Amino acid sequence: SVGPAADGSNGVCVCAPGGAITSVSNWTMQKSMLMNGTSMASPHACGCIALLLSACKAEGIPISPPRIQRAIENSAKVMPGLSRLQQGWGMVQVDDAYKHLQETKDEVTEDIYFEVNVENRPGNPRGIYLRQPDESSSSHTFSVRVNPQFKRESDLNDASQRSRIDFEMQFSISTTRSWVSVPETFMLMNNGRSFKIDVDPRCLPHGVHTANVTGHVADRPERGVLWSLPITVIKPMKETRVIEQKNIELKPTEVVRFFVVPPAGSTWMDVTIRDCRDSEEETALSSKLYVLHTVQLVPHAAYRENSEQKYLTLLPNQTSVSSIPVEARVTCEVSLARFWSAAGILKADLTIEFRGVQPVPPVVSLRSGDCFGLVRVESHLRDEFINPSAKLTAWRTPLRPKSEGTIKPLGERDVLPWNEKKIYQLLLTYEFNQDEKGSFTPLAPTLQNVLYESIYESQLMLVYDGEKKFLGSVDAYPGSISAAKGTVVIKMQIRHDDQKMLEKLKDMTIWIERKLDKEISLSAYSTREDLLTGRRAMKKRMLRKGRHASVFFSEPLASKVPSSCKPGDVVVGTSSYCSGEASLPGDGKRPGGFPLLYTVGPKMDKPAPDDTIVEPKDERTSGERINDAVCDLRVEQLGKLTSEEKESGEFETLYNDLEKEYPKHIPLLLANLKYLDSLKPREENLPRIVEAANKVLAEISEDELALHFGKKLDKEDAEKVKKNKEMEKLKSALTEALARKAFAYSEMTTDDAAENFAGTLGALKGWVDIDSNGKYAGLAITRDRRAGKNGLALKRVNKLLSKVNGKDTGGVRPLSRSDLLHERLEIFRELGYDALVRRDQANKVVASPLDYKLF
Repeated sequence: SVGPAADGSNGVCVCAPGGAITSVSNWTMQKSMLMNGTSMASPHACGCIALLLSACKAEGIPISPPRIQRAIENSAKVMPGLSRLQQGWGMVQVDDAYKHLQETKDEVTEDIYFEVNVENRPGNPRGIYLRQPDESSSSHTFSVRVNPQFKRESDLNDASQRSRIDFEMQFSISTTRSWVSVPETFMLMNNGRSFKIDVDPRCLPHGVHTANVTGHVADRPERGVLWSLPITVIKPMKETRVIEQKNIELKPTEVVRFFVVPPAGSTWMDVTIRDCRDSEEETALSSKLYVLHTVQLVPHAAYRENSEQKYLTLLPNQTSVSSIPVEARVTCEVSLARFWSAAGILKADLTIEFRGVQPVPPVVSLRSGDCFGLVRVESHLRDEFINPSAKLTAWRTPLRPKSEGTIKPLGERDVLPWNEKKIYQLLLTYEFNQDEKGSFTPLAPTLQNVLYESIYESQLMLVYDGEKKFLGSVDAYPGSISAAKGTVVIKMQIRHDDQKMLEKLKDMTIWIERKLDKEISLSAYSTREDLLTGRRAMKKRMLRKGRHASVFFSEPLASKVPSSCKPGDVVVGTSSYCSGEASLPGDGKRPGGFPLLYTVGPKMDKPAPDDTIVEPKDERTSGERINDAVCDLRVEQLGKLTSEEKESGEFETLYNDLEKEYPKHIPLLLANLKYLDSLKPREENLPRIVEAANKVLAEISEDELALHFGKKLDKEDAEKVKKNKEMEKLKSALTEALARKAFAYSEMTTDDAAENFAGTLGALKGWVDIDSNGKYAGLAITRDRRAGKNGLALKRVNKLLSKVNGKDTGGVRPLSRSDLLHERLEIFRELGYDALVRRDQANKVVASPLDYKLF
C-alpha cells in the first residue's frame, strides 16, 4: 500500500516486513505458503504492538492508543530507497519504541490525541493534497486546526475538569521543505486553535513532492513529534495530446511514475509500451513481465472506478497497446514497473496518446414513452471515425425493507477504545421472490463503492433463501449471489457510533440487479425523422476535429424488455460512439463505454384471444346473489382465522354453526379438511382428516365429472361454459380431498392403512399425473419407497432439492428443504449408505438451519 489517502493524510503510518512464510488453512492442502504485501505487513505490525503492550503491562507503564502510536512513529527507522508515502515514518523498531515509552511514562500529555485538520476544505481533511493542475500551479494559504482529544472519563469531577481548563501547551512548529512556510511557535489550549501555513509549489519540477509540518513540545523536543500535518503535491507534465518517454530503465523495487493531464475532450488514452532490450545481447530471448497501473482521483468516486492495472508479457522489441478510459482535465498517474521476479536489465519506451469524442450528456437516460434519447458528440483532439451503438445488459428493481429497521447497541467488545463510545447497529430486512434459478447482485448505492472513505463504520448484507440457508454476503464492493427459484431474504447491518446517522437509513431502498438473458440493442439515427420512420440508421462516418454530430438512440421495444420487469424498474447498459476498428492499435474506442439507463413503464394489457370464452348471464335473483356472496365471505373469513383463534376452539364453533346452514357446501367442507390437516399433533387427527375428506368426496359425483371432461368444451355455449367452471371447481376439490386423504393414510399404522393408501392413490391417479405434477411429489415418493423403489424415490428427492428454495407452495402438502433432507436421509439408511448418512447429518445444519446466520 502506498499513500497518500484521498484527504491528504499519509495513509501509511509505519511499515513492517511484507514478505513471510505463514500458516494457511487446511483446505489449501499445505501447511504454509509464501505470501507478500499489506496482508503480511499488517499482522507483523500488530505483533510488534502486542509485544509493547505486554511489556508495558509487566512494567506498569501507562497504555493508551496515542501513547503507543507516538512511540512507534517516533522510533521508526527510515529505510533507504523508499519514499515517505511508501514507508510513513519508517520501519517499526520494537526496542526503540519501548525505550520511548519508558522515557515518557510520566508525561500525562502523552495520553492526549491531537486531531489535526485543514479548515475550510471539503470534509476537513487530515492533510493537504494538491493534485490537479490548477492546484499545483499557484500558491496557497491554509488554516490548520489542532484539537486536543482527552480520554473519556466515566466519572467527571472537579479535578478532571480543572485539568482541562488549565491545559496549555507551547509547541514549536517546523517543516521539512522550503516551499512550505509555518509559524515558529504555537500555544494550544483545551478548545483547540488554528494557525496559518503557506504552500508554494510553483517552482517544483514534475513528479511527487512531500512535506511534513510537525509539532514538538517547545521545552521538551526530545519527546519527539506529538502531531503532524502531511503535505503532498503532484506536479503533472505539460498538457499535450501525445506524450513520449524513451528508454526508461526499470530497476528492481522501483516504480516509475508519470503524472499527465488528459486534454479537454479526452475519453480514453492509448498507452503503448515497447520492450527496448536488444535481442542480440540477450543470451535467451525470454519474455519479461511488466506492470502498468493508472489511476485518477475523481471527486466523490471510488479509486477502483478510475483505476486500471495490467500485466504485460513482452519479448525484446515487442509492443503492447492498452486502451484505458480517462476523465478529461483530471490528473492521471501512469506507473510502470517490472514484476518483482523479473531478472536482468529492463528498458522500455512509453507513449501516451489521448483520444476520444465527448458525448453530451455523458449518461443517456431514457424513460418509457420518450421514444428516443438525444446525444451530441464532439471531437476536440483529432479526426475520429464514429459509429454509435448502444445495448442494455442488465435490469434493476428497487426493494424497500419489509418494515422499518431497528437500531440497538452492540456488545461490550464493540466500543471505540479511545473515547469508549459504544457502536450501534441498524438491521434492515428485505425480501423478494426469485422467479427462476439464477444469480443477482444486491446494490446499496447510498453506501457501496466506498471503503475507507465511508462515513459509516461498515455495512454488510447477508443473503439467505426462504429456509434460512446462507447463500452469500455482499459488502462495500457488491458481487453476484446465486439462488434457486423461490423466496430470497436479505439482512443488512449498518454500524455507526451515532444513532442519528443510522436513523436516516431506516427505510433505505436497495436495488436487485440481474443480467439480461439476451442483450437489447438500440438503434442509432442521425435525425429525429430517420428514427421515427425507421429508415437510414446511422452508419460509420468521419467526425472532423472541432465538429459535432447528433445521435438519436431509439427506445427499446416493449417486447424486448423482460416480462419480469415492473413499472419503475431500470434497465442499464452502455453506449459507445467511436468505431473501434480491429485494424487500429488498442480498442479504438473508450473501454466500457458510457452509462445508459432505461426506466420501464406500464405494460399494455394483452388483447383477448380469438377463441374468447363467452361469459354466461348470471340468472340468479339479487337475493340469491347476496346470500351466496355472504356464504362465500363467511367461509373465506373462517379460513383466515389466526393460529391463536384456531387453537382456542373458535374455528370448530364457527364451523359447526355454518355447517348447520350449509351442510353440503363444498368450500366449507374443504375449509374444515384443511383445518384438521394443519392440527398438531397430527397423528391424533388422522382419522378425522379421513372422515373430513370423505365428506367432501360424498358431495362430488365422479361419474358426472368424468362424463363432463370426456367431451370437448364448446366455448361459444354460455351454459356449457358456466357448467365447465363449476366442474373445474368440483374437480379441484375432489383431487385435493383425495390427496389429503392419501397423505393421512400414508401416516397411519392400522392394518388396513396400506391398502387404503393404495386405493386412494389409485383414485387420485385417475384425475392427475402424480409423477409429473409437483403438487403430489410427496405422495409419489411415499409410493416408490413402499414399493421398494428407493432409487427412483432418491432421484425424485434430489430433483426437488435442486429446485426448492423455501417451500414448494404449490403443493397440497408443501415439502421444505428440511423435509426433503430428512426423506433422503431415511432412504440412505434403508439402502445402507452409511457414509452418505453421516454426510447428510453433518450438512443438515448448514442446508436447513434453525435460524439466520449471525453477523
